[in-house]
Amino acid sequence: MRRATFWLVAALAAIFAVTGCGGGTSAGGSSTGGGNVVQGGILRIGTTNYIDTLNPFLYIESQSSNAFNMIFPQLVQYDYADGKYKIVGDLAQSWDSSADGKDWTFHLKSGGKWSDGQPITAEDVAWTLNTTLKFQGGPTAVLAGTVAHVDNAEATDPNTLVIHYKKPIGNVLTALEQGWILPKHAWEKFAVGNGKGLKTYHPEQNLPMVTGGAYTIKSYEKKGTTVFLKDPNFNYGPPSNADAVALTYYTNADAMITDLKGGQLDYVDQVPFSAVNVVKKDSSIQVDTVPGFETTNITWNSNPRKPKNRELLDPQVKKALSMCVDRDKIIDVVFSGYASKVENIVGDVALYANKDLGPLEYDCDAANQTLDQLGYKKGADGIRVAPATSGQYAQPAHKMQYEIIVPNSLDFNGDREFQVVQEGFAQLGVKVTEKAGGDSSSAYALETDDNCDAATSTGYSKFDIAMWDWVGYVDPDFQLSVVTKGQWCSWSDTGWDNPDYDKMYEQQALTVDPADREQLVKEMQKIIYDNFLYTQLVEEQAIDAHRKDWDGFNTALSAYSKAYYTAPHKVG
Repeated sequence: MRRATFWLVAALAAIFAVTGCGGGTSAGGSSTGGGNVVQGGILRIGTTNYIDTLNPFLYIESQSSNAFNMIFPQLVQYDYADGKYKIVGDLAQSWDSSADGKDWTFHLKSGGKWSDGQPITAEDVAWTLNTTLKFQGGPTAVLAGTVAHVDNAEATDPNTLVIHYKKPIGNVLTALEQGWILPKHAWEKFAVGNGKGLKTYHPEQNLPMVTGGAYTIKSYEKKGTTVFLKDPNFNYGPPSNADAVALTYYTNADAMITDLKGGQLDYVDQVPFSAVNVVKKDSSIQVDTVPGFETTNITWNSNPRKPKNRELLDPQVKKALSMCVDRDKIIDVVFSGYASKVENIVGDVALYANKDLGPLEYDCDAANQTLDQLGYKKGADGIRVAPATSGQYAQPAHKMQYEIIVPNSLDFNGDREFQVVQEGFAQLGVKVTEKAGGDSSSAYALETDDNCDAATSTGYSKFDIAMWDWVGYVDPDFQLSVVTKGQWCSWSDTGWDNPDYDKMYEQQALTVDPADREQLVKEMQKIIYDNFLYTQLVEEQAIDAHRKDWDGFNTALSAYSKAYYTAPHKVG
């Protein structure tokens, strides 16, 4: 699932780049050519990842976060150069903190305007942060991480914002980078009462919308083409070289590559893994590769109140099943070799990644022995049987056969990955069938149930297993948050509810010393691993491609910076 929503590579990703042939491969994901910069034109982008909403409190897909970066201000954003990420200002020109680390002052660039002509001020920032804080337990939970441990925010003048924290925290800037600033005058009407309107509002259905970034939205089609127009009033950052960006969603990746090769597209933000080697042979196309940002997994319903098939709550059962999944085969047949095994939830290239977990060995014989020892005997048909249970969640003896939800909004062949998992489980006497999940919103609804409510611990009661993906951050905070109770019905796809872990999550943000935080973060990753909330499968490479009459692309900045759309330009 692309709930983290950011195309992530880590600070040293460039040194792992794959070299190519024909059209060439740019190491580090930053494409530079010898031609002169030509202003104007329409940058035509093909993608298999759609914009599911233009509401930052409602999104799931990473393409939406890309759009938010382009149409809304951020206090800070990322830059990427020489194989390293660094935080730079977006709307913020500079910042400083008090001696005790509890008060952070941001000095904003002046003169910014919303698309309706009203000025962008510190009051807009303060309102956005305070509103997110007020409703973080409900409608604004998706962005709760941006205001973790904030007491309040205040605008001391139109260009000065002060954020007051309850305690010093270790990741102020990286947390703030994960959110966007909304125009108070356009959004405050949705923040009345319980704030529910903040999550039910669909700006894409009410165009034109008030924006304040490098682009405005001309038109929107969830499963078609969304058009971004260069905003001539944008003045707090480098303007776009192109006059417009046309982002087209393709349900057929082969058709997308055909259009790129035929000149109907200028850029593809993720080359299908089966097509990479073919595209590299086209001399008119440049392929850029930056490995290690997106992980695929088996997601296990880990809700302790799960009413049925509770054998799947046992980490020993989940580990045994996972041991018979051939990840090498997944890397070969699904990703054409452009992936590697991964064990931790944050991804191997993230900050503080715990690379001492596992490794999970592929050993079907040992897995069968484990299931035998646990008492799951095979029936006459070869399918194992879970014994009857008693107590609050009593269930009669039943076959170990389950559905696995697979969304159709993946940027890889999820059906083929499921088949590899199905083959492995079958060798253990466990039968699984694929349940079509639909798009991201539909699939997530299947996981959480119709009446998901964290306050009453309602939800996550019907599904057993899903297969999806995560796109993480450089900082591990977000990925660690998705298994907390605070993210029930927002980002959580496991339904896990562990108060002790939740306390550790709170503590890691408050741990200012990097070495101490690293130790705690790695311990949290081990807890997630040992409980098999997920079975991590592979970490795939980011591979994009563009025609050589355009240049200035930086693969590493997707959904991290306005420069991802503003820097590309035609060459002459």
